[in-house]
Amino acid sequence: MGKDKKNKTSKHIKCDVQFDDNPQGVFRAGDTVSGTVEIQLDKPKKFRGIALRINGFAATSWNAKLAGTDAKNSKNNKKTHFNGREDYFGSVTYFVGSDVGNPLEVLAGVYRYTFTCEIPPNAPSSKEGKYGHIRYVVKLSLERPWKYDHVFQMPFVVKSHADLSVAQEQMLKPARAELVQTFYFGLTDPLIVTAATPRTGYAPGEVIEVSIHVNNQSSVDVRSITVKFQRVDTFLSQVPIVKQYFEHTVMEERTIGRVAGRNDAVFEENILIGSTVPTDDERCKIIMTRYEVEIMIRPVRSRKKLVLTLPVVIGTVGLPKTLYPMEMLSKERAALGMGTGDGTLTSSPIPSESPPPYPDDAIPSTSKAFSVDNLTDVPTAPSTDDVKEHEFEKGSEPYTPRDFDDD
Repeated sequence: MGKDKKNKTSKHIKCDVQFDDNPQGVFRAGDTVSGTVEIQLDKPKKFRGIALRINGFAATSWNAKLAGTDAKNSKNNKKTHFNGREDYFGSVTYFVGSDVGNPLEVLAGVYRYTFTCEIPPNAPSSKEGKYGHIRYVVKLSLERPWKYDHVFQMPFVVKSHADLSVAQEQMLKPARAELVQTFYFGLTDPLIVTAATPRTGYAPGEVIEVSIHVNNQSSVDVRSITVKFQRVDTFLSQVPIVKQYFEHTVMEERTIGRVAGRNDAVFEENILIGSTVPTDDERCKIIMTRYEVEIMIRPVRSRKKLVLTLPVVIGTVGLPKTLYPMEMLSKERAALGMGTGDGTLTSSPIPSESPPPYPDDAIPSTSKAFSVDNLTDVPTAPSTDDVKEHEFEKGSEPYTPRDFDDD
């Protein structure tokens, strides 16, 4: 825990939080969080109260210029702080004293307190991003009415449950997109590109089979085709007005071959899905997550970048394997480096090494996020002076056990 303006620390106090039978602090939505708080005082101290707060919340925050909304201010772009917040649960327990009581002297020694809290079954997964986050925190406050409080906190991770079988019919539907493009003001024959996946729903450990058909009837060569599997997070503000902001995180990117003019080609890419948060546009109203496969076609001697998008849904529990065709199962085995079994695999070569798993928090994006509507510049993450702290969020930096400094 770092120092801040509102919380002081002391070398005479040591604190620790341990979760019962869960040293990593990773829970599922609907689980019960329980553990022990240990406080060690090297000398007597006076506190108004010793409180434990457990809460889960989502917050968004960024700075951007907002264009004037009337004729008088139409040319004035004012820097504005956009933010939003959504709370899922919160509890406050006083082990010593209260928030309004007189100071009490606590003698030197080691004190242990137990705690428990239930996570709502519809709580969203933990997420960390540059312009927003979903966090779950256990925070211990040693409150002093005449000085700044001593604050100690421990974050924990929550993973939501998403069973694709609940919407089985929809998850089995294929995704398909097509574009038709001519060049030189329509004087050439068309370039026709079709992309598809055999189904919409997937889970970590499964493979997205992307087929791309390039029917290049034009005289213009296609110099490259890029396939991206990416997560798209949508951040919404509530104050001062409702605005949205998109951030793209590329999970997998591949570039495949050239297609000459007057030629026809078919490509297949098998993308193995690593560990990641599920698709979610319901549990949290200000941070929503979706996934897509983007295919970008770059013609030679043209500035045009042709883009096809295939939406996919990522869950935590996949569809029953009995619903898959055997060819699809063999391709998943090949992508996992397990071999095909019958040797009938006809897909394009796949690296033997599986891609690294994706962490459950946000991955640094490889593409620039952008604002919409009347935001006139790229939003920037707010400084600590611009953001007002919430009661449960004070001193909310990720924390590791450490000694406190002098008063």
